[in-house]
Amino acid sequence: MTKLLCLAFIFIYCNVFAQKKEFLVTNAGDTVFGTITLTGKNFMVGNSTDKKLFSADDVQQVHAVAFKGTIVVPCHLHLYSDNVVEMQLGATPIKELDTVMVLKEIYSTPKMNLYLGTDNLKTQYYFYKTPGDEKPVQLVVRYHLDGGAGAYSYNTPLYRGERSKMHIEEDKGYVNQLRFIMKDCTAISEGTWDVLQYRGYSLKNLIRKYNECD
Repeated sequence: MTKLLCLAFIFIYCNVFAQKKEFLVTNAGDTVFGTITLTGKNFMVGNSTDKKLFSADDVQQVHAVAFKGTIVVPCHLHLYSDNVVEMQLGATPIKELDTVMVLKEIYSTPKMNLYLGTDNLKTQYYFYKTPGDEKPVQLVVRYHLDGGAGAYSYNTPLYRGERSKMHIEEDKGYVNQLRFIMKDCTAISEGTWDVLQYRGYSLKNLIRKYNECD
């Protein structure tokens, strides 16, 4: 009997402790403890009998096991897919989703911070923030198919063999975004922009150079 009571006490203690480890911070600076879930654009804090509802627009940070990140950003997420089956031929599909991203800070410098977020399909999205930005801003990338059957059918004599094959084109919107911000940094060469990729290590390397620029 004593062992059962001890086990019950440990279970209750662990459950309460786990709830206290989860919390959110509002824009007003208030900290609210409890189990956190995200439904639509609202965070629910607490259990089924005692829940508090917070609009994501009013939340600054969340600390919960359900999220890899902590920074809350309500946004119109620019979607992309690198799945060939979902790509359009000769056009860059423009799709947006009104949603909430919970971002993880992966690189920090005085001039710019870099963040990473994932959607339900595990697609990775990168965001940046300068001291002049209120919240992180998405770095945009999209992909589409070029060449191939579409081009071949329009001009058959010119597109045969290798030239008739389809290939993936990347719309590097993120390059233009960052070039505009970093336009006064002469230490960043044209070659750096040419090889910049939508990858954490590549973006970190660029931000490091920008931060070191006088």
